[in-house]
Amino acid sequence: MSKLKSITTPPSQEELSNRLEKLRILMAQQNLDYYISFDPVNIYYLTNFANYVHERPFILVIPNAGIPKMMVPLLEKVHVETRARCELDYMSYYEFPAPEGKNWYDYYSTLIEDDARVGIESAMPIGIAEKTPGKKIVTDIIEEVRLIKSDYEIGRTIHACRVVNKGHKVLLKVCRPGVLEFAIYQETTGAMIKKIIADLPNANMIVTRVVGAVWPPKISHDPHKVPTIFQEMEDGGPHVSIVSGQIDGYGVEVERTFFLGFIPEKAKSPFEVMLEARALAYELAKPGIIMSEIDKAVRKLITNRGYGDYIIHRTGHGLGITGHEAPYIAEGYDRKLEPGMVVSIEPGIYIPGIGGFRHSDSVLITDDGNMKLTRAPEELDDVIISL
Repeated sequence: MSKLKSITTPPSQEELSNRLEKLRILMAQQNLDYYISFDPVNIYYLTNFANYVHERPFILVIPNAGIPKMMVPLLEKVHVETRARCELDYMSYYEFPAPEGKNWYDYYSTLIEDDARVGIESAMPIGIAEKTPGKKIVTDIIEEVRLIKSDYEIGRTIHACRVVNKGHKVLLKVCRPGVLEFAIYQETTGAMIKKIIADLPNANMIVTRVVGAVWPPKISHDPHKVPTIFQEMEDGGPHVSIVSGQIDGYGVEVERTFFLGFIPEKAKSPFEVMLEARALAYELAKPGIIMSEIDKAVRKLITNRGYGDYIIHRTGHGLGITGHEAPYIAEGYDRKLEPGMVVSIEPGIYIPGIGGFRHSDSVLITDDGNMKLTRAPEELDDVIISL
């Protein structure tokens, strides 16, 4: 793995060609004549073009050799040509719905032979799958290619981490007892958007979104409960921050448990156990280790410390061009960690009546271990915010 540095430039044609070549290697292994992508995330990964899913489909047809074909609505053809940074042949259709013989599927059916072996994504809508000619094989090989990041992708991830690091610093400055959720959100996301615009003036806002929020003690035991905009911060804690983003197509996060003014006595033990579980996860997170075994070890530690009933999620998940994707540090996911994977490490403890305890960082798996790409206070003395 070469020297790491922040990158803010769009992907080169060579970078995208390398991704396509890796995909074609997997296509050859599965004896596929074509691979069809409808998922906007996968299309973005291969072309640098991002789109919203609506009734006018974009479909990327990838033959086992030659130039991929992009079927697009006529309305969007110039949009695709402007954003895509790889060689594509285009087939456009006028509109949907359209007169008989002129719908998207009428053109689509001419791109693939009836006897071809055709790979399709498991998430492909059934309406498109049914219109796909050939013998269809459901296989998520683009997601497989996305697991190991190139030096370019790591550089973009490092930049994205700098954006959320800045947001988290602002969040800790703004968050005080009585401050409303919307004020925290406004200040934190505003700081991140300003940095994105300064660093990436041509960022694609379809794949750019940021979040900066705090779960105060009364709801922090429920990590997916969405706070109201008028939720007030409280004395003490645990408060749990969530600062995350998809920064021009690269997803990262940094999260912390922290306290305003003081730490309640009943919060000390679960906080220390969370830190202990987190340290174990970092110790184990290295190439060659099976991810399910990391999660089992972390869960066992938390359980042995008396908090097993308060585990409600896995130890971590993958980060890439989205904020949640494979690989997963979770029981049932028996793949080995490999250099170039980027994951969150975030074991958590959630106790009704006391609150939630979770730190999360975006972490790169290196040749001999791991490296945190996000930065925020971690130890107890550093997460008790003086008022």
